[in-house]
Amino acid sequence: MSAQQLPETPALLQAWDPPGPVSQAFALDFTSRVKFFMGPVGAGKTTTCIFASQAFSACMPVCIDGIIRSKGVVVRDSFRTLEKTTMASWFQWFPKDYPGWDFTGGNDRPATHTIRFRRPDGRMVESITEFVGIGDKRVEDILRGWEGSWAWMNEADLMSQDVLMYLVQRMPRYPSKRLLPPGIKRPAMVMGDLNAPDIDNYVYKKFIEDCPPTWKLYVQPGGLDPGAENLKHLEADYYPGMMHGQPDWWIRRFIHNRFGYSRFGHPVYGEFNETLHVASGELAPRPGIPIAIGLDGGLTPAAAIVQQLPDGQILVLDELVPGHGLGPTRFATELVRLLLERYPGFDIRVIVADPATEHGADTEAGELSWLETVAKALQQAVVPCFTNEPGLRTEAVRLRLVQMIDGRRPGLLVSPRCRKLIQGFAYGYHFENVKKDANAPFKERPEKNDFSHVHDALQYVVLQVVGRYGVINEAAKSGRPGRPETPQAPAQRPGDFNVWNT
Repeated sequence: MSAQQLPETPALLQAWDPPGPVSQAFALDFTSRVKFFMGPVGAGKTTTCIFASQAFSACMPVCIDGIIRSKGVVVRDSFRTLEKTTMASWFQWFPKDYPGWDFTGGNDRPATHTIRFRRPDGRMVESITEFVGIGDKRVEDILRGWEGSWAWMNEADLMSQDVLMYLVQRMPRYPSKRLLPPGIKRPAMVMGDLNAPDIDNYVYKKFIEDCPPTWKLYVQPGGLDPGAENLKHLEADYYPGMMHGQPDWWIRRFIHNRFGYSRFGHPVYGEFNETLHVASGELAPRPGIPIAIGLDGGLTPAAAIVQQLPDGQILVLDELVPGHGLGPTRFATELVRLLLERYPGFDIRVIVADPATEHGADTEAGELSWLETVAKALQQAVVPCFTNEPGLRTEAVRLRLVQMIDGRRPGLLVSPRCRKLIQGFAYGYHFENVKKDANAPFKERPEKNDFSHVHDALQYVVLQVVGRYGVINEAAKSGRPGRPETPQAPAQRPGDFNVWNT
């Protein structure tokens, strides 16, 4: 087939109607070294990536013989799902039996599709696309020696970070330098599409927490948000109908397109609902309202910083989780730094700690306990919590989770800054498995792990604010002491401590 008989790029791309402005911007971004595309189900992510790949191919440099060459790879967690879903969508736009195009492989094995078309300027484009599934093998085993121009990680969150980093290393290596005029730089692109993953997924870390300057995450609006994309190709009740019977965490990720929090084991707080209890944005401290701080000591110290509003709602503003091996003086220094940075001028009304931190010092030798050392460094009194009873501590927080203020606001609202607390609520702070076996029974005591320390700190401060009798009275009124069944708890009745009466 001659170049004049090949379809032009505009004919291919004009057939694609972008789902929305975010999709179009993603497809036409040729400068980002790595770009990921996150959206709700049904938002046109797959088709957008299909056309993004060929738009990029058409922009490759012209080789010495006048042909534009590009080679890419489409990677998925398994070839079977790749063939049934992604390749099926691909062939709707680029048929494998189109005259002048070549297709080899398939049927549960890697495949290659070579398509040829010409640009409006008459230049021929030869675009080679390979399709592979990782399965239970390492990406190095699947793509050893592969060299290309672009890569597409389909359902990127289902693969490991190793796949992404390996693909980045394998480009740009196509076409060969000997085919290009001297001094021509070859572009490269790794793209990925995904539904919003959990915050412990590598995508969150690489694109939110520590995003390189040449990487970019494109985020579509949620399916029910203003500006939701691809609605013209969906039924009017597509998203509302899909929500029926689905848990809140699923709706948050797959419909609202918001990062979620993974769940495993048996969480201590089954009442936690990230959509309800996690604020949509960072919580700023309320002026004129005192601050209360809870501390957990030992080799893995932690702090939780809260405010109790006049109507009883507790705002969890911040956490301090510096890691293992920090002594009390250094920990206090880190806490002072956080307070000066985020809460200057606020009244620190109470600092409460694990009662065990009050002991262990050799007073005759002039040694200070952990609690006394921290208090000295902070130059402020630190009081031990009046109890270390696990059931009472967890119940104090649980009652805040089920409480609703005025029937619409949760009794406990957590700032997104508190990542360790949120992850603990969602999955990490769980009851200990007796045999470390998924089918074994769980102990009644929460497991000590990376999430338990900051949760202990939160329990101490909430319990101190609410008071022993406040917890007991509310638990009794709920109709099931220790495990309230009602979605709403009675209005708060402070016990023997209240920041407003101190």
